[in-house]
Amino acid sequence: MATDLGDQAIEWLVMLQSGDAGARDHAAFADWCAQSPDHARAAAEARSLFAAIGQTEAAQQWQENPDIRNETGSFQSPAPRGAPTRRQPTLQPAQRRVFGARPGRLAIAGAMVCALMLAVFGGLEATGPIARWTSDYSTAIGQQRAVTLADGSVAHMNTASAFSVDFSGPRREIRLEAGEVIFDVAKDADHPFVVFANGGAARAVGTVYGVRLEGEGANVTVREGIVEVTNGDSEPVRITVGQQAHYDTDGGLRKITDADLAAYGSWQRGKLIFNQRHLSDVMAELERYQPGRIIVARDALRGLTVTGVFETADLDAVFASIAQTTSARITRLPLLTVIY
Repeated sequence: MATDLGDQAIEWLVMLQSGDAGARDHAAFADWCAQSPDHARAAAEARSLFAAIGQTEAAQQWQENPDIRNETGSFQSPAPRGAPTRRQPTLQPAQRRVFGARPGRLAIAGAMVCALMLAVFGGLEATGPIARWTSDYSTAIGQQRAVTLADGSVAHMNTASAFSVDFSGPRREIRLEAGEVIFDVAKDADHPFVVFANGGAARAVGTVYGVRLEGEGANVTVREGIVEVTNGDSEPVRITVGQQAHYDTDGGLRKITDADLAAYGSWQRGKLIFNQRHLSDVMAELERYQPGRIIVARDALRGLTVTGVFETADLDAVFASIAQTTSARITRLPLLTVIY
């Protein structure tokens, strides 16, 4: 019972700090706190946890920097049980709880603190402002665009992506600095088209292929034609339609696999397609489309498989589906979403 009260108190504070709460909401929370000493104690503990989060350097920067606030936008969170009926109802988890007990609230708060710091000093900088300042072309988080290059090639840019161009030499050179780009390459046999990314290169003459940064390496996926992939001192490897190559910065091609071309590049149509993907992988993909971090706090949840088609413009539908079909709870804050 105490754990449930603690969860309710956290939900109350998330709602009250969302920017949507009014005088009635604050009065309702006061009534909730007055129901019993246990309610009051749970509220005090929740306030302490939120105060600890607010004291992090990352949270302070979010509060003080209007550019970061504007880029993150607003957030929504399910209303707590007992909240005024004029607010949207909370998403209901499945009736049968099939996973273990929820982690302690201190552990969740610790994850929030770490994720906030990573979001401001890690993820936002890695794919956002720095890349946009130093590259020729870029997209913001959640944005896609198509760019026609000087040779007639078209670069289809995914969310939080950036690249630079150098067509001054015998090769048409692209340096991918962040994110993912699918290139529809104009044919020019005298000037090969080469994309450099994380120490490797993908070379073609006239074809359609995508390059995506993955951690310390990159994935190369071919839609049309043939692409030659090299990394470090490794021998070049040719991949063709429907194949994908992955390499790491420590040298060598790690694997060549068949690509799911039906799902690949679905973001160009405004969709994300998942077929039996682990929830942890799905959340990692969603992180690319919204500022901040998504933390899945329970091992049992990370291993769940997800199949579905979702709109990139409505990522809330993914979280709603999780809440409706599992025992998970979802807390959404600026720069942070916790699934637990």
